[in-house]
Amino acid sequence: MRASHGWAHVGQQRKREIIEAIVSGRATSGPVHAELDLTDRCNIDCYFCNQMDVRSKQQVALPHAVRVVDELVEGGLRSVRLSGGGDPLFHRDILAILDHLASRNVVIDNVTTNGVALSPEVAQRLVNNEAREVVVSLNTVDPTDYHRMMQVRPDLFERVLQNIRHLLAVRGERQSPAVVVQFMLDRQTYLRTEEMYELGKNLGVDRIAINQILEIPRERIDRDLLLTPVDAEPARPHLRRILEADRDAGLLQIDFAVSGWNEMLQEVRRELGIHPPNDFPTAPSFREENGQCFFAWYTTTVTGTGDMYPCCLLQTPDNKPLGNVLNGSVASQWNGPGFTRLRDEMREVMLLGGEVVYRPSKFQAVKRPCVEKNLCWLKNMFFRADEDFYRELGEALAVARKREVGWIGPPKNVARAAEVAVFRHVPVLKVYDAVRLFYLRVHWHTQRLRKKLASRRQS
Repeated sequence: MRASHGWAHVGQQRKREIIEAIVSGRATSGPVHAELDLTDRCNIDCYFCNQMDVRSKQQVALPHAVRVVDELVEGGLRSVRLSGGGDPLFHRDILAILDHLASRNVVIDNVTTNGVALSPEVAQRLVNNEAREVVVSLNTVDPTDYHRMMQVRPDLFERVLQNIRHLLAVRGERQSPAVVVQFMLDRQTYLRTEEMYELGKNLGVDRIAINQILEIPRERIDRDLLLTPVDAEPARPHLRRILEADRDAGLLQIDFAVSGWNEMLQEVRRELGIHPPNDFPTAPSFREENGQCFFAWYTTTVTGTGDMYPCCLLQTPDNKPLGNVLNGSVASQWNGPGFTRLRDEMREVMLLGGEVVYRPSKFQAVKRPCVEKNLCWLKNMFFRADEDFYRELGEALAVARKREVGWIGPPKNVARAAEVAVFRHVPVLKVYDAVRLFYLRVHWHTQRLRKKLASRRQS
């Protein structure tokens, strides 16, 4: 059993509510799934942490956390992910929060943690409450490198290993939670993948995830530590050996984001005759024009300051929160101006079938990855296998597009049709951009000329 971003716990009736809300432009009764990042406090200091720039070291106090969970449940919440700007298990009242989630029958779909605070008490609750997945970011293979990457005492490395072993022992023969250990590759670790695989296998985990450290906003990471396409070839023999070792076990989960690495990985797999399992299949009813993000009707992220975001990927310093659960009820925020704008913009992208150019002037709540294809992995992973949902969504959107996109009708319908036409014809789009640039340049020079003439008149 593994995490599904909550989708495995959504019934057909709620899925139809989401579809009807998308078509009508209204809100759903509330998030069905939520990421609760209830603490910005962390017990380690990973140099590559993508939440460090928004970390406040605050946490949602237990009474507020209980209220938020209760209000989310009233709106239809079925599952949560526990992650965060800090480590979720480092919340001072994490045991009480886990107990309250269990009392409200909320499924813990995923816990992502560094494992330092994965105590026996926490482990017992995760097993008893049948959490679906626990991902431990171990990141490296020995205490010395752990100290370098996580910037904490080296002895914590062994504590995390003990905590993983204890969780697996408490789980025993049960399937839940699935336990994943994650390693991160940088210039100092990318040739140690065999050690990573052996450590994960010896621990007895269900999956071994190997990922790359990527660029972080504001250029906080030393670029000399980041991998490049050139590094793929030296890594090839090491990846070959772990792929071969994993042929029967099927523990590895590898997918690289640095250019050239996935191509190398696919070549090695073809040479070895290894076909990786398709963990995220696509249903026959899925169509790209209907594959836009629908999180504005489905989920939210709540941070340690109470701020609400559409998802963890938009939880960055450059994106403003859409609300705050400490400034009102969850329902008032869900139906407030921030989420309403998000729904309006996501619906617009859906009506256009994704055939729209991202422009900051047009979109304020959604960002480029929300609009353009293949830039957001989250909306592509967990949902595309749902045959019934995408069939019904496609049928509903076809009716809505016929009604709201066309050359005949209100100006807004015509504007949408024009947007699609421009998008489909790249030469037209290039001409549009050239004309717009020419206009801006003429306008700028005209403004300068006017200012000069005005100054001469004054003199």
